[in-house]
Amino acid sequence: MSHWVYVFSGCPATGDYQQIADDQEPGDVVFRDRPGGLGIMDGFVRESVDDMMMVARFRWVASGDPSAVAPAVLQASALPALRGGVHSQ
Repeated sequence: MSHWVYVFSGCPATGDYQQIADDQEPGDVVFRDRPGGLGIMDGFVRESVDDMMMVARFRWVASGDPSAVAPAVLQASALPALRGGVHSQ
């Protein structure tokens, strides 16, 4: 299995950082629960993908309660609303 490098940028609470992911291919959005965040999450949209280098770049869109973050991130990515809840990484 190959590994992708996800580069997250623009989040005021966590700053820019990278993460190794075991996914086959990066999705259009990423929702991340904050450790100890009591339901607070960060939402990012994919800006670019380099298939050769296996690097996906994501920019921060919103933070807060999942019920507010998910619609903002989906709107920024132009994806239809999720049915059945928010999926986080």
